[in-house]
This record gives sequence, C-alpha cells and structure tokens, in this order.
Amino acid sequence: MKLIIHGGFFSESSTSQEVKLAKQEALKRILENSYAYLQHHTALETVVHAVEQLEDDPLFNAGIGSQIQSDGKIRMSASIMDGTTKKFSGVINIENVKNPIRVAEKLIAYDDRVLGGEGAIQFARTNNFESFDPEIPQRRAEYEAKLKSLGTGTVGCVALDQDGRIAAATST
Repeated sequence: MKLIIHGGFFSESSTSQEVKLAKQEALKRILENSYAYLQHHTALETVVHAVEQLEDDPLFNAGIGSQIQSDGKIRMSASIMDGTTKKFSGVINIENVKNPIRVAEKLIAYDDRVLGGEGAIQFARTNNFESFDPEIPQRRAEYEAKLKSLGTGTVGCVALDQDGRIAAATST
C-alpha cells in the first residue's frame, strides 16, 4: 500500500518559517491518519478522506483555507479519479460548500461527472450538502489589506490500496 499527499507548493516562498513548520506537522498528521485509514478502506475512499482533512485545515489553499479571489468571492474546485473504473469527476468554481471533494465524490456515480459554478452548487444542494462559508478571518484580512498574495496552491492525494487499486483526488 502506498499513499502520497501534498499541501501545495507555490505559496511556500513567501511563507514564514513558523507557518512552514505548522504545514509540515499538519501534513504529517494527515498522512499518518490517512495511511491508517487506508488499511481498512479502498484507495478511492482514502483519497477523499485525506483531501477532506486538507480542506478542513486553514493552513492549505483548499476548503476553509481557500484564497479570496479578486472579486471578493471564494470559488473552489475539486476532482477525483478512480483508477479501477477509470471514472473521473469534479466540481469547478463551486461556492459555499465545506468540502468540495465530497461533492466530486458524489458526482462519480452520475453520467454528468463534471459540473461548474451554479450547476455544481445546485447539485450540492440537491444532494444535501449544506451551505457553508469557507472564509476565514486571515484570508479576509489579506484580501482587504491587499497584502502580497500567498500564491496559489492545490492539495491532493494518491493512494494504492491492498488490492492494487489506485485513486487520486485534488482540491483547490
């Protein structure tokens, strides 16, 4: 079994040493938790589990750590690939959802597996994903003060399970 996660790259050049260390610790914790999860779950279930944890950590530019865009809104994207079934699904520019990766996971069972903007939001609401504002005070302060951008970043995970199945997921 193998597991790879990443918490973004481009934002590191302007990040303080303290934040870099916090990210490393968070990645280590999420990796250990997700590897333990992989012992009893499929690769597909594991990549969703890992990316959801990354989305739930404000240190990363995904989910609740997402950057505010130039128009003052947060739009997120997430995708998932199942190596066994060769299916891909994703949401693009979705707003007001806590975990975009869960919406992408839900979409994999449908014929239309990639949705964007209002279509993605409508799908999420129809499938009982609650409205959630992912904005955190730190991101609003950065936006309002027009500080130097922390850059963009993406989080992701690739898993190979005990049965040789591979899956990948990403969120930004």
